[in-house]
Amino acid sequence: MALANTLSAVVLGVGARVVNVEANIGPGLPGTYIVGLGDAAVTEARDRLKTAAQNARLGWPKTKVMINLSPASLRKHGTMMDLAMCMAVLAAQDSAMDIAHVMFLGEVGLDGRITAVPGVVPAILAGAREGLGLAVVPEANAPEAASAAPSGFTVLSARHILDVVQWAAGQVELPAASSNGPRIRRASSISNEPDMRDVIGQPEAKRAAEVAAAGGHHFMILGPPGSGKSMIARRFAGILPDLDEDARRECQSIASVTASDWHRIPFVAPHHSVSKAALIGGGSGRPTPGAVTKAHHGVLFLDEVSEIPAPVLDALRIPLDQGKVELIRADGNTTFPARFQLVLAANACRCGAAESSDCQCSARQRASYLHNLSGPLWDRIDILVHTHPKGKLHDDAGESSNTIADRVAEARCRTQHRLAQMGIAVSSNAAVPAGRLRRELPATPDAMALLESYLAVGALSQRAVDKTLRLGWSIADLAAAQQPNIDHIAQALEYCGNAKGVLV
Repeated sequence: MALANTLSAVVLGVGARVVNVEANIGPGLPGTYIVGLGDAAVTEARDRLKTAAQNARLGWPKTKVMINLSPASLRKHGTMMDLAMCMAVLAAQDSAMDIAHVMFLGEVGLDGRITAVPGVVPAILAGAREGLGLAVVPEANAPEAASAAPSGFTVLSARHILDVVQWAAGQVELPAASSNGPRIRRASSISNEPDMRDVIGQPEAKRAAEVAAAGGHHFMILGPPGSGKSMIARRFAGILPDLDEDARRECQSIASVTASDWHRIPFVAPHHSVSKAALIGGGSGRPTPGAVTKAHHGVLFLDEVSEIPAPVLDALRIPLDQGKVELIRADGNTTFPARFQLVLAANACRCGAAESSDCQCSARQRASYLHNLSGPLWDRIDILVHTHPKGKLHDDAGESSNTIADRVAEARCRTQHRLAQMGIAVSSNAAVPAGRLRRELPATPDAMALLESYLAVGALSQRAVDKTLRLGWSIADLAAAQQPNIDHIAQALEYCGNAKGVLV
């Protein structure tokens, strides 16, 4: 009887957990048996691995082979553990292989080739948390794995199980994985990416996007077709500040699980026919991340928002408030991170007329337009800005995304420095708790008097006052001011007052 074990991982939500893979060769009815609550993809590995080993001329035991995936109470899924199971069985035949502290990730094909799997990044991070220091991954997953691996963690890449067996026997060296680019960066720093300079005119809308980026505010753009709404929204991620180390790793984990681009700040723009499950996550069986999770630390852009059903849009309310989605199932709860900036775009009316005098909509159609946006959702939109039909052929004064992004980054630095000095553990003005906002972060006395006057006549609600004050701080940070003054608050009232429909 021979026993060997090695390590792998299983993806849970957008994280992972280390799995101990044990293989025992002993007397009994010949065959390969896999235990440990594996799904069909896991149990079918017995046939894939046996055929792969035979095709690679490595041999496969002709007696009973028992593979155990521990912890046995944890449900396993997918093909990430293929390579680990194969190596455990082969190591049980060859006592010279010492692979007990190595993490193996990858799917094994019938010819022995090791193919890419989703979720390598969270698996590597889970291994590092457990004190592991070495992993072997498919060659196709090597760049993302190397980019996410913490200091002191070695990642090796392999193409074929024969290479891995020879490495485990000390006969060859596997190449160390290397990243093919920076971990995550803003789109404006990547060549051939859409640039804000491409948007001709619309200075008010571009300014509103800059304020939103500086303060982490959600915003909406209304305007006629072809006026630049989608162009501005699709370039918004390019003016966001770079992510810190923790945010980068979270984004990379999500990108690894969802097979998304892990080189840039997330930008997710689902079609307006998106379902609730596709938007916030879920689905039958094992829950999968939705658009709000894919946009974590990035941008969720909903174009033609007037066409999205109200129940789907209302599902955004909890993620916008809590920064996460918690899905409850009979076999357990799954929590997906969902801290994003929401950008909405729509025509000003159903016919999309450039001027109100040209509108062909009935009074009922105009009154019911955008009725799918509930009051609570409107309340979470900080900025409402309009684009105008009148434009021009050229805009020599148009600024590039890099220029705007530099100002946004400087404003965010001022925000973070101020909040850190005050012991407020957030990184943007939009996230400052309301309880500390008015008490510790007021505007100048005349600006606060202006807000109080609007509040006294009912033109602003208590929440709208907080929203205006947060926007005022974002505008002040862009202007390098020490405190929002009455001009900054007046600009903020124009932005968020429109969103409440009181100052149009």
